[in-house]
Amino acid sequence: MAAAAEKYAHLEKYVYWLLLFTIAVIPLQQEVTAALVAVTGVCGLAVAFLRRHVPRQPVLPRAVQLLLWLLLLLGYWSLHNSADEALSTYNFIYVVGQYTVLVWLLLHYGSGPDRDGASVLDWRQWQSWPRPLQILSVFLGMSLLVSGYGIVQHFTGVVPTEAWVDNDAFPELKTRVISTLVNPNILGGYLVLVISVATGLLSTSREKSWRLVLGVCVLAAGLCLLYTYSRGNWVALAAALVLFCLCFCRRALLPLLGVGMLGIWFAGGAVWHRLISIFGTEDTSVALRFAYLESTLFIIEEHPWGVGWYGYQFIYPEYDFYLNNPNVIMYHCHNLLLNITAELGWQGLIVFLLLWGCVIWKAVELARSGKREWLQGFGRGYLMAAAGILVGGLTDHVYFNMQMGLLFWLFAILIMVCSEFNKKLTET
Repeated sequence: MAAAAEKYAHLEKYVYWLLLFTIAVIPLQQEVTAALVAVTGVCGLAVAFLRRHVPRQPVLPRAVQLLLWLLLLLGYWSLHNSADEALSTYNFIYVVGQYTVLVWLLLHYGSGPDRDGASVLDWRQWQSWPRPLQILSVFLGMSLLVSGYGIVQHFTGVVPTEAWVDNDAFPELKTRVISTLVNPNILGGYLVLVISVATGLLSTSREKSWRLVLGVCVLAAGLCLLYTYSRGNWVALAAALVLFCLCFCRRALLPLLGVGMLGIWFAGGAVWHRLISIFGTEDTSVALRFAYLESTLFIIEEHPWGVGWYGYQFIYPEYDFYLNNPNVIMYHCHNLLLNITAELGWQGLIVFLLLWGCVIWKAVELARSGKREWLQGFGRGYLMAAAGILVGGLTDHVYFNMQMGLLFWLFAILIMVCSEFNKKLTET
């Protein structure tokens, strides 16, 4: 029995390594990520079956478990409201299936053996770090590759930009980088997430090498974010940084505002014009977003129970008052919370907000009373990221993208795993 237990424990470690590899690939390639999620999920289920007699401590509180199940059931129930139930069902299985598998994998393999919380972050002892911290380090390490590739795109100009630039409104804007992601706005949302997590960890870290890595992550992601020319994500990052200063480092608020104003003053004409255009409708994309919001409000008013998961695109032509072109496919309304309401109904929005509120509250607890510096830093970083998601979600819905959706649930569940980890540290 002891030998069998040893063998199965060894298999458990292999599943965790597969999970790490899957997380590393998420921002790089969508189809490969889908395949890895499937493979890791099958392996994880097999090992979980072999270790079914090993007692497990639940990670999620009962209320959070119920909310997760309820949100999943509401998503499934909403399929009956879609104008194309077959296609919505296929997308639900493909996308939500991956979210579900990743959540399950993180709950089963994201915590691992009990460790002391890595009070000293020595890179030479990386394998002894707690698994949540290893996952964060892999995510940030891969962000250097994504940011670096985006910066190279800017200086080489080898990136298609026509689809993302209104040349009449911005004649001086030649290149908007996309790096390994689908478009500049999705890349911008990813970079806001990177900067938030790295800044939170940087604010509590004392290890010089770790601080250096985190600082490089922030600078690289910040420069790449600038080159996306994604106005909504610039504002989202500003909101996240202001929240960080107000809550955790008030003395940095005035320097932050000063640096921001100097940066705007010395920025090139393209940056100036992008910022100023936020307050006008001369730019096609700004005018379209207002039109999408107006249409979506009508959709919600006439379909309070929702138009079904992935069903927005099928109902939108009936409410297209701006373009008035049935051949234009609009997959989402460019607003996070309104899109959830339009597809899942008011009940879906309420359950989502309750669930996310629980996660945010756990992040607040970590930021206040984490027993390790990195736990406090991750709590701070997640709160920054949540602010960025909410503010950025006012003008775009980048988490409609499957890669970004996976990252959303990755960090939400990772907060819950870290909360349980912190609870164990408190008890010992």
